[in-house]
Amino acid sequence: MSELASERYTDRIATGPLILVQEVLNTRAAGKPALEDLLSTPDSATSWLAGALDEWSRRTGAEAPTIEVDEPGLVRLQQLRASLQMTLSGAVRDAPVRSAPKGVSGALEVRIDAEGVFSLAPRGKDVPWVVAAVLNEITNAQLTGTWRRLKMCRNRVCSVAFYDGTNPNNGVWHDVRICGNAVNLRASRARRAAARA
Repeated sequence: MSELASERYTDRIATGPLILVQEVLNTRAAGKPALEDLLSTPDSATSWLAGALDEWSRRTGAEAPTIEVDEPGLVRLQQLRASLQMTLSGAVRDAPVRSAPKGVSGALEVRIDAEGVFSLAPRGKDVPWVVAAVLNEITNAQLTGTWRRLKMCRNRVCSVAFYDGTNPNNGVWHDVRICGNAVNLRASRARRAAARA
């Protein structure tokens, strides 16, 4: 298996198929020095998607198509990532129900298997299929209660997407040693400076 985008930043990887959503979020350049934005070119996006969909397929048992990203598809993936970042960063966090990002849509089809079990499956080809798959995983995660566990690091300089698997589900840093300590130290210094002034 190739390295996932999320593994570049954190070991707090989503369980199950929610990995696909976390992967989209963690394609961006972050860290010091900043790592490559995996959605910077159609080739880098195609390469990243092959690994991400391979992992998603392994976890779900569903077969993922081979995706070729062209320029319009790259723009659509970048828009999807930006919408997901806005959703998870808190712009809509205070809303009663965290919903799918505005302006992003994908086509799903209803299927029924031999045992009479209904399911939704992404429709489309290439990037439209990926967008539908991501939105489907968000919907499934909302239904199972795991959506609230996918978070973005509260350190605005970082904003790495991580999966909070802790029992209280109260994590705010992708890594407390890296981001939590730095932010808390800055806040402590600011409070001491204000107290002296």
